[in-house]
Amino acid sequence: MQTSLLMNSSVDFPDARVIICDDSITNVMFLSKIVEAQGISYINTFTDPRKAVAHLQENKSTISLLILDIEMPHMSGFDVMREILPEGRATDLSSQHAFPILVITGLLETETRHRALQYGASDFLNKPIDQVEVGLRVRNMLRIERAYRLQATLAQRMEKEVERRTRQLNEAIDTLVNRLALAGELRDNETGLHVARVGRYSRLLAEELGLPMDMCFMIEKAAQLHDIGKIGIPDSILHKQGLLDDAERAVMQTHTDKGVALLGEHDSLLIQIAVSIAAGHHERWDGSGYPRGLAQQAIPIEACIVAVADVFDALTTFRPYKDPWPTDKVFEFFRERAATEFSPDVVMALLRRREDVLAVLEHMQD
Repeated sequence: MQTSLLMNSSVDFPDARVIICDDSITNVMFLSKIVEAQGISYINTFTDPRKAVAHLQENKSTISLLILDIEMPHMSGFDVMREILPEGRATDLSSQHAFPILVITGLLETETRHRALQYGASDFLNKPIDQVEVGLRVRNMLRIERAYRLQATLAQRMEKEVERRTRQLNEAIDTLVNRLALAGELRDNETGLHVARVGRYSRLLAEELGLPMDMCFMIEKAAQLHDIGKIGIPDSILHKQGLLDDAERAVMQTHTDKGVALLGEHDSLLIQIAVSIAAGHHERWDGSGYPRGLAQQAIPIEACIVAVADVFDALTTFRPYKDPWPTDKVFEFFRERAATEFSPDVVMALLRRREDVLAVLEHMQD
């Protein structure tokens, strides 16, 4: 019975790489034969633990199992584990470079075993070594290691697939945003490149305010949908030449709520930012805006940014009811209305990025 268990010539582990480190050449040869009998052909042996450490550190990602003696000269098994796994991570087989450690010891004290486990040991072999036990424990450790590697591989594949699908979803949302912005621009055909400029201005202001780069990117995209609710405004009002009367102005102001309703609720942060902008870009710092009369910090920062970008573009470009203002007059307009109509921080960001916003205005003419 014992011989049949020892001489298991199956090839369950054709790719397994086993390292044996024991200062006794007799033990190394004895263990090698037992491991080889499990159908394992790649076996590296070391009687000098210092050389074993160098090999382990260089080949950590390819090792399947380490069989390690505790009591050795120059370096103990504890020292070896501390060198190759300074944080005792060998037992975390889900780690990319982890492998099980089978510790050989003639010391049966509980404290010694606890110490070995803390350093990263996975299991123990007691001296004198039992051949059958070695074979069974080696096979058990290799099965566990193989299962964890398979799990790690599947997890990596799943992570890549999730990343791919997330990228596709974000690209689809980005395309949808661009299409919606184009639809709004075609509906309100007098604005030309208005939405694109507002997006670019908004990104510049967000960057100047120190917002994270991914947030700045999303604000640029979402800002282009700030007036998407105008799709729901009658042509007679949307394209009226001249000023609107009170009733028409009230209808026009509903474009904020229409924009929110059109964009709807979504898990996408980009859409959430677009909803916030559509709802709040006509709010004013002093609470005199619409639709809810929000004031100061109650107005989302992205809405404060687009409020400035939107008005800046309206003042600096041609409209059927007005000619473009001189840029000096525009910047003075904002300087005078900081902390009343507009967020003072956003206005200061506009003033600091004056050259950049004027460059956008020059290169994105209607």
